[in-house]
Amino acid sequence: MLIGFKVKNYRSFNELQHFSMLSGKVRNNDNHIVESCKKKILKFSGVFGANGSGKSNLILAIGLAQNIIIDGITTIINNQYFRGNKSNEKENSYFEFELALNEKLYSYGFEVNIFKQEIVSEWLIDMTKPKEKVIFERDIKNSKYSPSKTKNNYFDVCLAEMKNNNKDLFINEMARRISMSNNKDEFFNDIKAVFKFLIFDMYVIRPTSHKFLDIDYLKKKTKILKVLKALDINITDIVSEPCDIKNIQTSLPPIEFTTIMNKFEESYRSDPRTRATIRIANDLYVIEKNNDGEVIVHSLNFIHDNCDSKFGAYEESDGTIRILELVDIMLTENKLFLIDELDSSLHPVLVEGLLKIFLKANNTNQLIITTHELKTLDFDLVRRDEIWFTEKNEKGESRLYSLEEFKDVARFDRKIDKAYLEGRFGAIANIDINYED
Repeated sequence: MLIGFKVKNYRSFNELQHFSMLSGKVRNNDNHIVESCKKKILKFSGVFGANGSGKSNLILAIGLAQNIIIDGITTIINNQYFRGNKSNEKENSYFEFELALNEKLYSYGFEVNIFKQEIVSEWLIDMTKPKEKVIFERDIKNSKYSPSKTKNNYFDVCLAEMKNNNKDLFINEMARRISMSNNKDEFFNDIKAVFKFLIFDMYVIRPTSHKFLDIDYLKKKTKILKVLKALDINITDIVSEPCDIKNIQTSLPPIEFTTIMNKFEESYRSDPRTRATIRIANDLYVIEKNNDGEVIVHSLNFIHDNCDSKFGAYEESDGTIRILELVDIMLTENKLFLIDELDSSLHPVLVEGLLKIFLKANNTNQLIITTHELKTLDFDLVRRDEIWFTEKNEKGESRLYSLEEFKDVARFDRKIDKAYLEGRFGAIANIDINYED
């Protein structure tokens, strides 16, 4: 599970910002907490703020960190540092995950120079015991690496070969070699656990038209239909029809097609039974491999109540497609979903219903959203420590802060949505109603 995330010098985040999923001293909705490694960790968090305040940048930062782990530093745009200060192009950007996995606590992170597209440092630390254990650490700029030597030659060789590599992260290269060799040595358990969570168990979902979704709609059809019914969406069956992979290839820019297929190959190497879904605009395609290793593709179609006709995904509303791509948050275990603009294309009642179903579900998934939907600012639905805000200052710097800072103001008997709109907590737009052209 995610305990926290730190970011510095990325987009509107100039100074180091720390987002936390640790619970506060709130006493309501105890079922929103999962205990791990003697830590009380929240299942949900919602980030609010005015348009342009930087709330989406939190999701983007986590997504960027994930992309750097997978593809290296050279794949990112080199102007994503905080540009409020010209000198920041020379400054390092900082990304760090705090995790609780398999009854152990980890800190994994790295520093990069975005402008130069160089990795500066990288570390993985076991934080479970009071005395930290460095699993690996690379300080490329100062040529410092640890541990200098272990009892595992496989690890030592990889670290030695990666010493001067400032384009790729060690955790990815080590995980790749472990996977290719099918190495079962327990020495690598920490690396495998952290890599698996950050790559295969963490899903960043933004309101864009092209997505790779690790959801098997056909295998999970019964459960998906049950969720759709609970949300009053009139779909009674999901069926598939064979189609040509060219339907996907011709609909995407070459680089996006390659990226999506690479993600599928990563999932397939982890589990050859993988069947994933690709969303292109409002079309949904299922991809898998047959026994000969050939990629086969099906398009998803839907049957509605009182109608025998099949409807393509492109014929469904934007809201229905949005629900279909989010439905997995109720159907899996031990996953982290980060959803930017949850309320995009969704009616407020659907947003509220989706959150109620998720928070009621007896699973260990985590959900972090950005939203403008005020119906979620309700202490009957969420806890005070689950609400976060972003606000920009006059320099264009975003600050990330919790409603816990206002615990004396944010009483449980107060209408939080009303107090928020009144500006009691900041993070709202200042509208000039006297504007004249």
